[in-house]
Amino acid sequence: MDKLQGGFDAGWRVNIPAGSLELKTADHLVLAVDAAFPNSQPRIFAPAAGSDYIWPHVEPAGLLCLRSSRNSAPIADRVQTHLRDAEELLNFPEPKRREEFEREFTAYWSHRATNSADQARVWSLVTPGGVTREVAYFFDAKSNRYVIADDKDALKRWLRNTGANPGDKQIYPTWLFRLSQPWTPREFPETGDEITKLLPQDIVRKCLEPGLLSPFLFEVDTKTGTAFAAVVLRGAERRDVMKGFRHMSKVPAAHIVGSYAKRPVERCKVARVDGAWVHGRDHPSSYASVKNRKVAIVGCGAIGAAVARLLAQAGVGEQIFVDADSLSTANVSRHPLGMFHVSLNKASALKEHLRREFPHLTFEHAFRNRVEWLSSKDLDQLASADLIISAGIDFDGEAALDHWRRRLARPPAHLSTWTEAYAAAGHAVLLYGQASILAGFDGEERPNFRLTDWPDESGALIVEAGCGNSFQPHGVIDLHPTVGMAAGLALDTLLDKVPASCRRVWMGDPAVVEANGGILRETFTDQLTVREFVWP
Repeated sequence: MDKLQGGFDAGWRVNIPAGSLELKTADHLVLAVDAAFPNSQPRIFAPAAGSDYIWPHVEPAGLLCLRSSRNSAPIADRVQTHLRDAEELLNFPEPKRREEFEREFTAYWSHRATNSADQARVWSLVTPGGVTREVAYFFDAKSNRYVIADDKDALKRWLRNTGANPGDKQIYPTWLFRLSQPWTPREFPETGDEITKLLPQDIVRKCLEPGLLSPFLFEVDTKTGTAFAAVVLRGAERRDVMKGFRHMSKVPAAHIVGSYAKRPVERCKVARVDGAWVHGRDHPSSYASVKNRKVAIVGCGAIGAAVARLLAQAGVGEQIFVDADSLSTANVSRHPLGMFHVSLNKASALKEHLRREFPHLTFEHAFRNRVEWLSSKDLDQLASADLIISAGIDFDGEAALDHWRRRLARPPAHLSTWTEAYAAAGHAVLLYGQASILAGFDGEERPNFRLTDWPDESGALIVEAGCGNSFQPHGVIDLHPTVGMAAGLALDTLLDKVPASCRRVWMGDPAVVEANGGILRETFTDQLTVREFVWP
């Protein structure tokens, strides 16, 4: 058998005694390989299993979804393993078949979606683990997508962060059904009456609007976690439903329900965009502990912006940004913000960028000033943070922040981070209470614990032609060990894993320092290593 359908190059028929399997109609299998074999998997087809989901783990054309075998194993052993696994699968008794369908409910729902090519017709912000209840939705015409949330306020907040700003009249109520057990493919709803019969009478008029498509969400627990599915119902046109009635309010609810009865439902894939899924796929993660934490980033340059993004990815609930500078073309190669943001204030641009990337988090405040010029009202926002991170700012800014913070009755924790020349060494100092960053600096405003010295600053700073600005000569890859170290210390702080003030140090490659005219201090004792020390 040559050039099988589906890209397989060769196949062999394997006859089976009639009635010998639980799948009674199966009388043969097909073993197929492609041109990459043995560096690919042999595949087994069971044509009698079809593609109508009468049997679990069967893909279109009867292709069986089986465990992979090791490419290094003998070919005969691999083939026998796949045939044995196929026999085991096709001998599943009915309870086992149902168990497998239920366990992979989401996969089968996606396979049988009305348009299986859609990535997701519905996005769910709904908090998992609730009960059957009313929820709210918005239809995004640009993406042809429904967004569903627990309530109107949560939905509007998320949409605003994405750049949309719908009015109240564009947000509609709908219903979330909590299923007692997952459906099997044979139980998937086909027509509107299978959904409408489940609706409470008092919700019918709110959720079924003739002339509009009506989405409904389903939540169910499976052995592998919470699963969501959705359908969209289409009823008769408004004018047809109103025939014989002067106003829609006079149309009996039963008449409205009947307009959906035998119309086919659209089964839709659901993409979860709630925080518990985005930051951990419902498994234990730091998100549960940091989703209600607030961080202020003072200095939104290459280090500060990169740390801010990592904290957003970790699920930190709210961030505040402070920076007076704008992004220049020279910053683009090292900064998380790209050319699109050139000439924009770094704090404001970072806020807008992250709120669109992570719309379930909060990014409400960006102050376009140096920290020492902030108003009392602005400083009150910083004082409300759980952690203030100063990233790569100058000594004047550090000193002003230090003096202000230590005057507070309950000062937030302060993490200061920066790199030395060529980013060959990096520092992250964490301070609690009245501990002062200035205690670690000498009379020349340099840290006592620095790891390198640069005679006459030779090689440590490069002055730009024509403008007098200077910069440290390193690339974005050089920065990342320090960024990761600082973000890690910040997250540990928010998770209450660091009991006392401390400092972490990145010791990079000593050869980089020496090759560029720097001098290694005795404290530069390791390479490519993070070390932690007590403070001061």
